[in-house]
Amino acid sequence: MEPVERPHQSHQGRHRGAHRDPVGTALTVLWGLGHVVTLALLGVAADHQLSTDHPVAAPPARSLPDHDPDV
Repeated sequence: MEPVERPHQSHQGRHRGAHRDPVGTALTVLWGLGHVVTLALLGVAADHQLSTDHPVAAPPARSLPDHDPDV
């Protein structure tokens, strides 16, 4: 006796509409894009913190006091 192929089992376990799911595809792309953007922003922030190119303000104890020189 040969097995009867049923329409709902013709795609090896996938549902009939599973290959046409634009919402799921869009959410997957959005999820991946969010991770890429997050990693990029963390990389930029880490690079900015670790770079020595940006000027650093003098600590308050070493700076000159604010006063008018005419007084």
